[in-house]
Amino acid sequence: MKDRWLTLLLAIGAFAAFFRFFIGSVNPVGEEFSRPLSTESRANGYLAMREWLAAQGVPVDELRHRYGWLSETPGIPERGNILVTTIPLKRAARDSEVEALREWIGRGNALVVAAGIFDTPEWAMPDFGTQHALYQLTRLQFRQFEAGESTPTDEPELPAPFPAMRLAEPKNGSMHPVGDHTFTSGIGKVVAQSEYPAGVFEVFSGWWEPVLVLMADDSSGSGALWLTWHGEGSILVSAYGSVFTNKMVAKADNAKLLANAVAHLLAPGGHVIFDDLHQGASSLYDEEAFFGDPRLHASFWWIIGLWLLWVLGSTRLPPPVAPPQPVRERSFLTAAGNLFARTLDRRRAAERMFVNFFNDQRRAIGEPVNGQPLWEWLRAFGAVPRSDVDALARMHADLSEGRRVDLVELHNCLHQLRKQLA
Repeated sequence: MKDRWLTLLLAIGAFAAFFRFFIGSVNPVGEEFSRPLSTESRANGYLAMREWLAAQGVPVDELRHRYGWLSETPGIPERGNILVTTIPLKRAARDSEVEALREWIGRGNALVVAAGIFDTPEWAMPDFGTQHALYQLTRLQFRQFEAGESTPTDEPELPAPFPAMRLAEPKNGSMHPVGDHTFTSGIGKVVAQSEYPAGVFEVFSGWWEPVLVLMADDSSGSGALWLTWHGEGSILVSAYGSVFTNKMVAKADNAKLLANAVAHLLAPGGHVIFDDLHQGASSLYDEEAFFGDPRLHASFWWIIGLWLLWVLGSTRLPPPVAPPQPVRERSFLTAAGNLFARTLDRRRAAERMFVNFFNDQRRAIGEPVNGQPLWEWLRAFGAVPRSDVDALARMHADLSEGRRVDLVELHNCLHQLRKQLA
């Protein structure tokens, strides 16, 4: 009874662990906040932007592979497409795929980057890769900027990370157009929101990478929206990472900025592609993500704990086993007899015993070996009692008429006759 209760307890524990880690988890990556994914309907997602584009008849795709996929997927035009990505990246871009992305842009495609520089959304903490990712994708650099400083040099200084202290109330930020441009036509102000502290940074490029400032930050006057070029393609960079998210896209002129960018950068028949892979949504097997998944570690420790509970609570050491008995002749005969007894029925065994007996006698007197009875010869043999011959004839008649014959009695009778005829 104790073993049954323990088995039931372990089964309930295993089911609870499975449900907790593989079914009951609402957010598969274990985060309390949403991320800028094209399929995310919560505050930080891009689902509103995706559905609006689809409603306008713009072909929409999601990138859940490395950047090399952009040039290898049939159905996507070679040029005139837009890739939307957000920095900081959850999954860092490899140097090899960045080269493929830059080549794809240079063929006449566009990259739109929402970079969390002037805002620090909740999904961007902790942030240790914005500067590197921004330079990888756009060749733009930034450093922390103080009012009254001279123009920064080509050697940027890595800004110190802000303390991971969430603000009591989200901080609003905004930017306004600088001059007239098709990207900012009809725009008065674009707003953003930051859940963590954010500083003021100066973004710049090398002399070989021209950059145009389209909008400036309202509080500092620093550039906040830039346009640069690579080959035949364009790169649009926003210093605010939250401007196109579900919670912000409908505020102020954010949607107008999005519409202008799509109208200016997207060619007829081009696709808008959302970079979901580098925000954690992948169609690839990623060993780092697999072994880094906290659900794997928790499942492992659950299994170890339940196994220890089973070992300590229900298993017993086996009792000592007596050494096997030596094999003897009687055991061999018993095993052979049991084998034949399981293989042959009684009637066939009795028939074979009669045939073997009469064939032995026929060989002795030179008669044909056909298994036929020798009743007259047996009765004429003086050394054999007539009663034994009559008993054998009776059992033979019973067998011929389908009646049951006692094999032990038949064996004893034949054995006695063999001794008398020898």
